[in-house]
Formats: sequence, C-alpha cells, structure tokens
Amino acid sequence: METKKATVHIVGKQYVETEPDITQISVVGSLTKGEKGYVIEYTDYEQPNAKTVISFSDGTLLMTKFGESATEMFFSRGERSNSEYVTPYGNISIGIYTELLESSLTMLGGKIILNYNIDFNSGFAAKNELEITVDVMDDKEN
Repeated sequence: METKKATVHIVGKQYVETEPDITQISVVGSLTKGEKGYVIEYTDYEQPNAKTVISFSDGTLLMTKFGESATEMFFSRGERSNSEYVTPYGNISIGIYTELLESSLTMLGGKIILNYNIDFNSGFAAKNELEITVDVMDDKEN
C-alpha cells in the first residue's frame, strides 16, 4: 500500500427547498492506494477526536465517520442503502439513494463527485451534492 499526504477539499451542497446550503472545508489528510481502491482519511476540523474515512472501489463509496457522532454510509449509483447516524442525543435511521458517483482519483490526486438523496425515518429530507477534491502534496510538503 502506498500512502501520501494530501489536502482534501470538500464542497457540500444540500437542497431542502430551492436555495442550497453550502458547506466548504479544506483539511490535511492522506490518500492511500489499497488492493481494491483508494482510501482518503482526515481528522474533522470541528471535532479534533473525530475522523472520517472515505473508501472508493469498483464504483462504490463507503464513508465512515468516527467520533462523538458516528455513521457508516454506503453509496452505489442507482442503489438505495440504509444506515444509522449515531449522535449523543440519540440515533437516527437514514436512507440514501445515490444518483451519481464518479471518480478520477489516482495517486496524483483527483476528484469524487457524489449526488444523492437522503431521508430520515423514511421521509424525504434533502438532495445532496458532494465534491471531494484531493491534492497530493509533493515530498517537499510532507
């Protein structure tokens, strides 16, 4: 396995009504090439004890969040999946329908584009767009 330090830029758009709620973050993390695909890891900027791991392989994506709030969400284009979102205030059942999942990731960096609908307890909540850009740092930046 090969691992490189990288800057991870995430732009999330959530549409509940018509205007999107936009969230943008940039964090330093890592990009690893495994046997079956790529793994992006970073520490949450708002919760220093929280970590996010994004695994992309064979057209599927698994996003796992560890910390005070935790979840494991599975994305595969044209498919629906179910998950639990664990918070200090209680657990929430979420459903995810993946409309679009594309990746141009290599060990030089790249991008993942993810569009999905999310529902809570079987009621539609929001349409989401997520763009994850990975900029691998050269050896001088490591």
